[in-house]
Amino acid sequence: MSKIRFRQKQLILAGSIGGIVVLLICVTIGYFYFKHIEGKNETERNILEEQRDFAQMQLEEETIAVQVAADDYEAGDILHESDLVTINVPKRAVPENVMHANDIVGKYTKINLKKNTPITDSMLYEDGITPDDLRNQEFRLIELPSKLEKDEFVDVRVKFPTGQDYIVLSKKKVKDLANGTIWYEMDEQEILTMSSAIVDAYINDATIYALTYVDPHMQNEAAITYPANEKVLDLIDSDPNIIDVATTELERRYRQKLESDLQSMTEKQRQDYSNGKNGTKKETEEVAETSTVTGNSLLDQQQTPQNSEAVFTDNNVSVPVDATVTE
Repeated sequence: MSKIRFRQKQLILAGSIGGIVVLLICVTIGYFYFKHIEGKNETERNILEEQRDFAQMQLEEETIAVQVAADDYEAGDILHESDLVTINVPKRAVPENVMHANDIVGKYTKINLKKNTPITDSMLYEDGITPDDLRNQEFRLIELPSKLEKDEFVDVRVKFPTGQDYIVLSKKKVKDLANGTIWYEMDEQEILTMSSAIVDAYINDATIYALTYVDPHMQNEAAITYPANEKVLDLIDSDPNIIDVATTELERRYRQKLESDLQSMTEKQRQDYSNGKNGTKKETEEVAETSTVTGNSLLDQQQTPQNSEAVFTDNNVSVPVDATVTE
């Protein structure tokens, strides 16, 4: 009987010890878990306090109204009042050269602008006030770059047989371009300078050509280096029709050069061009067959012989020039 009681006491003692050990383990785990949670909460509390302090600082900090781009814009775009949005920005974050709306409207972008970009004076340029003597002028005598496109900027230059090369017109925007004809906006001084260059090129067998700018919105215009020839100006004064004669002659030379280049093509080059043209034509016809075009009012217009004649009429007037004219 005593042995049974002794065993019971041992079992109770062992169970008590085991319970105490398990309890200690649970308490230890609970303690470290609590410390972990407490540390995590402390970190989150510190972050929230920092955010609160930053927000409070922003509320108390002085802000100013800044004009930003309302959308994305490409270099060369003109900005209107509707292209601007006003936002409040902390004064410390605003550049010193930020612009106001009345200084922005009507100017052109030098670079691409992303939405919500604050606009500074270094990002814009202006064409200036339109002068009263500004006119649209077209030319067919200028040798143009093969990849020239509308709205690009070019320098118009004249190259003499002696190798001398001068800038006649600087950084002119191509207002339009079609089949070798180019349009510029020119003031009276530019028109007279170009007229002098045309007659100079006619008399001295020079070449008038154009060169494009690499980054026109960032590059400054080149200085004009062509000196107007006094004898040429006197000739223009004495016979204004000489400009038309010179223009026609330069156009004729330009056409002869083109025809000469065409005649210099080998039979293989002509065949390659013809094959490429036929392939393109075939692809175009296949696309046209699978497309249904409706509602195009241009297709309803009939072209009359009078209209065709008007399109190809040359307004240049040829006037005989004394063969003894010299520079």
